[in-house]
Amino acid sequence: MLADATKVSPPRGVWTLAGGAPVVVETSAVGPAVALVPTEDVLLLAVDLPLANASQRRAALPFAVEDRIAEPLDAVHIVLGPALQGQTYLAAVVRHDTMAGWVDALAAADLGHARIVPDALALPVPPAGSWNVAHDAGRIVVRTDIGTGFAAAAARFAAVWAAGGSLPCIVLGSPLPLDLPLATMADAAPDFARLSGAVLDLRTGPYALPTRVVSPVLRRAASIVGLGLLAHTVLLAADAHALSRQAEARRVTTEALVRQVLPGTPLSADLDRLLPGAGSHGALLPLLARAAAALAPVGGLTWHRLAWSAPDRSLTLVVEADDIGGLQRAQSALAAGGLAPTSGAVTAGQGRADGDLTVRSAP
Repeated sequence: MLADATKVSPPRGVWTLAGGAPVVVETSAVGPAVALVPTEDVLLLAVDLPLANASQRRAALPFAVEDRIAEPLDAVHIVLGPALQGQTYLAAVVRHDTMAGWVDALAAADLGHARIVPDALALPVPPAGSWNVAHDAGRIVVRTDIGTGFAAAAARFAAVWAAGGSLPCIVLGSPLPLDLPLATMADAAPDFARLSGAVLDLRTGPYALPTRVVSPVLRRAASIVGLGLLAHTVLLAADAHALSRQAEARRVTTEALVRQVLPGTPLSADLDRLLPGAGSHGALLPLLARAAAALAPVGGLTWHRLAWSAPDRSLTLVVEADDIGGLQRAQSALAAGGLAPTSGAVTAGQGRADGDLTVRSAP
């Protein structure tokens, strides 16, 4: 009885793991403990899963996202979240080594009971055609109007915003450290109370919290039923797999590559021509990453189309700038970044200039 009287309840509230070790954001007497992790390390996706129940959707999810990630399936932890709209669901992808690091850090701080939630999901879903954004220690966290989210360094955000369609932004909390022409301040801040409801929790599968012990008889009965469901689910998963590789396969593969540079960004450009052949991912992704990093400080650029040539390992960008000088600055930035850019056709007029930039790795 004495032990029960002195038992201490586990802490509740919200912590952040942005610095590697848990830092308390706010405490609470009720609700679960929640650890917010950097969304830069989590790919949040909206996935169509027209399947009857949750177990079937979970079985089909890896096949549905396989073409949208660059990692092997066995290297990542894939989580099915709540429904966004109709048969579209929120899903998250995070590397196993990253997830294991978070779990260990929480356990060391006596927070092994905490949910693990990407910090972009602390922001509410904005009205259609806009983003909710918040500034946090040199990074911009974004919740998109389809319910996904991403985060980017503040220095890169202007380029990410332009690539995402220059949507109006609603700024929650402190002002942004940059000027966006379509940004407005809202009299609100990230709402941590909403995290106590239905939200995507990365603690599933091998990282799920221990549950109460189940008797061997019930466990055996469940396994027998599970075998029957598994056979049916495998057939449904195979159907979902085939569907995912049909009309949208080309575009999905292309977007997956670009999202390695701009993770979570809702891309509006025509990406159908960026189609790497088998075995070319190793050359394309480093070149694309270097080009994006070199162009980020330039600002005011929009990528309309990207094309990859595997034989000569060149990346062609169709770029829009305010004037020809903007295109020249882009070419200079690529050269300064150690790349070998060459300019192609340029058209200018009515306050804009469009040009082709072909980028190769410098000798």
